[in-house]
Amino acid sequence: MKLSIIIPTLNEAAIIGKQIQSITQKANTKDIEIIVADAYSEDDTANIAREAGASVVLVDRCCRARQMNEGAKAATGDVFYFVHADLTLPDGFVDDILEGVAAKRSYGCYQVAFDRPVKGLQFNSSLSKYQGIFFRGGDQTLYMTKAFFSKIGGFDNDIVIMEDYEILLRASRYEKINIMPAKVIISARKMEQNNYFRTNLVNVLVFSLFFLGASQNTLVRIYQRFVKGAKYREIE
Repeated sequence: MKLSIIIPTLNEAAIIGKQIQSITQKANTKDIEIIVADAYSEDDTANIAREAGASVVLVDRCCRARQMNEGAKAATGDVFYFVHADLTLPDGFVDDILEGVAAKRSYGCYQVAFDRPVKGLQFNSSLSKYQGIFFRGGDQTLYMTKAFFSKIGGFDNDIVIMEDYEILLRASRYEKINIMPAKVIISARKMEQNNYFRTNLVNVLVFSLFFLGASQNTLVRIYQRFVKGAKYREIE
């Protein structure tokens, strides 16, 4: 089976080349393709991605849901694997995913660990081993078979924030997520730019408001106001 790795980006020139190189090395000649779905970055993200060996799809709106859907449209693999640009995958990620698919687990994610030994972050990451939508998130990465992705309708293009939770809610109506035992190493850069407790409070607030039916623009404004480095943009 072929694995299509889809990475949504916006102004990630500093890290995208290393990410693509790392993924290629860890795939270890396995049958993969890497697709960078870029929202017309103002830096050199797209060119660096191409030079590193990825295919690039340009998307006219900074919206991870739409970017990942466009990446999936361009993909030729049997399994889609959605990955953020600023994390590190486990060495055996291809085998882990294909074993999950072979066991008829149509979608799944990894557990996580942060790249800084901070107690608060360690507590956050320890929750990722549990079932339940509250313990999920896009940083855990997400694999999904092409057939299952099509069956549930892919990501919702109208969701700017919480697109990962929204698709998992729909997926959970059919089967439980496969939580793989290895860990993705995720960047603590957002936590470093912002106060740990404030960031967690903002995340809980946005999570709660999303499930209470708040508009996407309301959620975007909260992130823009309280989280430094937030890349979300309001829906016009």
